[in-house]
Amino acid sequence: MKERLVVSLGGNAFARENEDMTMLGQFEFAARTLAPLKALLRNDRQLLVTHGNGPQVGYILTRVEEALGKAYSLPLEVCVAESEGEIGYVLQQTIHNLTKGQRPVTTLLTQVVVDKDDPAFSHPTKPIGPYFDREHANTLEQAGIALIYDANARARRVVPSPKPIKIVETQVIQKMLELGVIVIAAGGGGIPVVERDGKLKGVEAVVDKDLATAVLAIGINADQLILVTGVPGVYTDFETPNACLISRAHPDELENWLSEGHFPPGSMGPKVEAAIQYVRTTGKRAVICQPSDLADAILSQAGTIVELEHHV
Repeated sequence: MKERLVVSLGGNAFARENEDMTMLGQFEFAARTLAPLKALLRNDRQLLVTHGNGPQVGYILTRVEEALGKAYSLPLEVCVAESEGEIGYVLQQTIHNLTKGQRPVTTLLTQVVVDKDDPAFSHPTKPIGPYFDREHANTLEQAGIALIYDANARARRVVPSPKPIKIVETQVIQKMLELGVIVIAAGGGGIPVVERDGKLKGVEAVVDKDLATAVLAIGINADQLILVTGVPGVYTDFETPNACLISRAHPDELENWLSEGHFPPGSMGPKVEAAIQYVRTTGKRAVICQPSDLADAILSQAGTIVELEHHV
C-alpha cells in the first residue's frame, strides 16, 4: 500500500508579512514551500494538498462590492469557489513544474456539507480579506458588515464559519489518488453547502480549511496529516516571555491546553482541533509545522508531532 499524505497550506502564507498580496507573490510562495518536496513529488507516494484562502476570498469579495451596478453580484460561497480556482492554478502549475510533468496533478472544486442550523451562522467569527484603515472600517460597520479587530486595532471582515460534516467529492478524490494523481482539493475549506430534500444548496459562509482537511484526511484514510502554518509549531503561552514550543503531544494534552486558552480560535486553535480529531479518529500521526520544515516534518523531525503513542 502506497503511503498517502495530506498537506494543508495556510492561506495567509501566500503573502509575506506586511506585504500586499500579488499573483507573483503567490507563485513565489508555492515554489518556495513545495521545493523541499521535489523528491516526494516524483516518487509514488499519494499526495493530497489542501490550502487556505482567507486573504484571497476577501479580495474577491472586495472586487464584487466595488463592481456592484457594473457586474452581477456573487454570493460568498461562489467567491470561495473562485478562490479554489485561483490558488489551485498556482499550486497545480508549481507542482507540474517541480515534477517536470512526471506526475499528473489536478485541482478539484470541492463541496463541503455543513449543518443549516449551525450556530456559526448567527455568530460570524472567521476573518477574511485585507485589513482596513479606520475610515473604511467605519464605513463597513455603518453598512452592517461584521468586523474583527486585532491587537493593533486593525480591522478585518468576519463571516460565518460552520463546522464541516462531510466532503461531497471524497470518493472521487480517493480514486484519483489511487491512480497516482496529485490532487489539490478542499481549497479554503471547500464550498459550503447544505443538504435539503436530497439536493445540495450553497450557503454564504467560509469553512475552516484545517477542520475540513481533517474530515477529508479521515475520509480518504490518509496515513499522515501535515498542517503548515507561519510558525515552527504549536506553542503554549505564545508571544509571551514564557512561550514554549511543543515538540510532541498526545491529543489529550493539546485538548487541555486548548481549553486553557493557549490556542486562539482565529489562529492556532483550528489546527490543533484538526490534529486532535484526525489522530483520535485514525490513530495515525499529525504534524503542525512551518513551510521551511515541511520535508523534515513528514519524517517527524520538525514541528509539533501529535500522536497517541506519546504518553500524557
